[in-house]
Amino acid sequence: MGNLVAELSKSNNILSGYCPYCGSRVHLLSSHKQSELIRDSYVECNNKRCGHRYLLQISFVHTTALPKYLTVSHHLPLSKQLQSKLKSEKNDNISKTNEVICG
Repeated sequence: MGNLVAELSKSNNILSGYCPYCGSRVHLLSSHKQSELIRDSYVECNNKRCGHRYLLQISFVHTTALPKYLTVSHHLPLSKQLQSKLKSEKNDNISKTNEVICG
C-alpha cells in the first residue's frame, strides 16, 4: 500500500508514484488546485500495456517544522511533536522571563 502514496522526487521536484495495478511508475497528466490545501492530479501508468489512469489527491495534513524565514500567517494544523516542542519552548521562555522579573 505504501507504493500508492505520492512522493516528491528530491532530484527534480516532480510528483511521482506507482500504479496500483501493475506497480509501474506513473506520470502526471494534469493538476488542478481544489483549495490552498488540496490538489487533484490526474496520472497515467507508464506501462502502455496497463494504461491505467486515475485521480491522485494530494492534501496538506499538518506542519512538521515551521518555515524558518517566513512569517506564518496561516493557521494550519501542527504535528503532535511540533506542538509539544513549541509548548516546551514557550514554557522555557516564560520561566526565563519570570527569573528576570523576580530576580
